[in-house]
Amino acid sequence: MKVIPIEHEPARARDYLNDKSLQIGRILPAGDSLLGEYFATGSSFILLKGRAVDALFSYNAGRDKQVPTARFRVVTDSVVGLREATRLVEETAVAGEKTVVRTNAFGYDKKRLQALKALGYTVGASLPGVVSLDGRRFDYHLLYKDLSSRYKSGVRRSYAKPGMYKGTEVEKAKTPKLKVRGYRSDDRPILDKFVTHQNVIRGIGSGVFEGLYPWPYGDYQRRVEAKQIFPIVCEDELIREPVGVVDLFGSSAEVMQHSMGTGIYVRADYQGLGVGTMLMEASKTLAMRLHLGRVWLSVFEGNSPALALYRKTGFEESGRVPGWLQEGYVDEIFMTLKLD
Repeated sequence: MKVIPIEHEPARARDYLNDKSLQIGRILPAGDSLLGEYFATGSSFILLKGRAVDALFSYNAGRDKQVPTARFRVVTDSVVGLREATRLVEETAVAGEKTVVRTNAFGYDKKRLQALKALGYTVGASLPGVVSLDGRRFDYHLLYKDLSSRYKSGVRRSYAKPGMYKGTEVEKAKTPKLKVRGYRSDDRPILDKFVTHQNVIRGIGSGVFEGLYPWPYGDYQRRVEAKQIFPIVCEDELIREPVGVVDLFGSSAEVMQHSMGTGIYVRADYQGLGVGTMLMEASKTLAMRLHLGRVWLSVFEGNSPALALYRKTGFEESGRVPGWLQEGYVDEIFMTLKLD
């Protein structure tokens, strides 16, 4: 088989993807912009068998707290193409000293799921009912393979032991007057300021240390304006500032439009005062107003306060996938809330 960068044959790649669009959860045809969203130039490739396209695949090395992992996406009906794409992905991951490689599969795509299992992939988490096709509900599967055995000398890291890195002692806010309200663009600078505190950044998936801004400047507001994120804030009326935020965010997969993910963070000196509960209950109300059937989230192993909050508000564990970095290598726990 011949491997070529996708930018060398974008039209053939787009046509091939359109023919197999259900493998990425799409119904409508993919234009050039959508092709770039799923298979970005510089990290995506075409597998040719003779002159015919046999597979498309992408490889993305982890960063921030995902640094021990690599992720890939592959589109193919060919067992040979799938085997060759995963082989190339795994060799690249080992060269980059990744410990885990991850991918996803839709529940209606049973042949792909079984083929990945046959190649040594494990279903770490299955989000129940978050996929819809032809009026039927399916699970969304997150698969992984542990690559540790590929290293001849073994993978040794002094920090490779599970556990959240400890928070700092913070004096709690005195007699706050809390209310939930809609998000405003002028909330962003205040939220950005307290998200960089160690007690906050330790619980979110981006950013690795106190004081580091965890996402590209302007990206969040752009996604709000594009209605890709639906945020709600909790404000302390005594200081007239937001002290926590919860987001609902959707997937570009058309078969997942009745489900959304959620994420939350709370200012350090307001943690443990009921802000999280207020925000999670408000997000459930918003989810029902958006006619969602499921909401899902992920949380780090060892983050006991967050796990307790999510269980209290009705979320149930749907599995876990290894390979995230906190104080050591920890699991990412997935949870799902059924609304319909």
